[in-house]
Amino acid sequence: MPLSPYKRCFCICLLLLATPLFAVAEPTLEIGKGERLLVLAPHPDDESLSAAGLIQQVLQNGGTVRSTVVTSGDAYVGAVMQDSGKRNPSAADYLNFGEKRLEESRRAAEVLGHGFVHLDLLGFSDGSIYSALVSHWRRNNPMRSEFTGFDHVPYGQAEDRGFAQDGQDLLNELIAILRDTKPTIIAFPDVMENDSDHAGLGMFTLLAVHHWLQQYPTPHPQPKLLAYLIHWQHGWPTGSNWGIPQDWSDQPLSLPSDLPLRGHTRACVALSPAQVGLKRTALAEYKTQQRIMGDFLSAFVRSSECFTLLKPNDGNRIEQVLANWRHVRKAFDNHPLSRRKL
Repeated sequence: MPLSPYKRCFCICLLLLATPLFAVAEPTLEIGKGERLLVLAPHPDDESLSAAGLIQQVLQNGGTVRSTVVTSGDAYVGAVMQDSGKRNPSAADYLNFGEKRLEESRRAAEVLGHGFVHLDLLGFSDGSIYSALVSHWRRNNPMRSEFTGFDHVPYGQAEDRGFAQDGQDLLNELIAILRDTKPTIIAFPDVMENDSDHAGLGMFTLLAVHHWLQQYPTPHPQPKLLAYLIHWQHGWPTGSNWGIPQDWSDQPLSLPSDLPLRGHTRACVALSPAQVGLKRTALAEYKTQQRIMGDFLSAFVRSSECFTLLKPNDGNRIEQVLANWRHVRKAFDNHPLSRRKL
């Protein structure tokens, strides 16, 4: 398999031996002066759902923020049906929807950063990330979207327009972004996510960080790796599947108790009322999502954002870690990487 040389780097991934419940009050994440934050998002809106408060605090502490949105989110079938008014949307409808979602990310970034968030819109097809990782690694075998019909990035506003949708090119791009940004904090999806693009980008991130630190050693301290969670099981977070958006802004967003700790630690960012309000305003820019899953988006507008803290040097015993990851995922459900809402 073309991917086999790279499976060894999944390790950075996980150390997935599950542990029991964690303390109710998580430690506070320390944000220093002049931090360089890189937020990696699989779909438009994930950057705001996961880290809108963190973005604000880094900027307020004199730091810089770069946000990279990998896919256009163009394959959310129910939302495309609603947006187009068609029971059987065409490829053009999916493309039009993807353009709208990319523009929504642009507007949300403006809300959060007032021009000070460096935004990358890569424009890959929704559903392509995990596929590129395991089945379409090389440029001569790119992933073709069953919704848009393209095997390359088709979007006019995407920086990667014309790029093949393959794993090696995506990995190279992430390494280049790391090299250019030299982040002190990286926020990215937890590999335990119940969504294929989220879990896949978590693995790609760890793979890219591993290569970056090997090829371009950085001064100590090495970057903080913050794994965020968007999709989980059992209706987490509360209110995300209630059908009607609720106001949760006075309640913290704790990570679920059945999320394996894997030998890592956790930390949270406490948001001020003003920061919570700006997060809500940023998420309001995702009108295509608010129409169909406003309850889900509102469930993340809370008084905190929490992360699992990984270590950049957790890069040993790669094959063992990959085996552990598969074992733990299998314990949760029979189809651990099924596509969900986004």
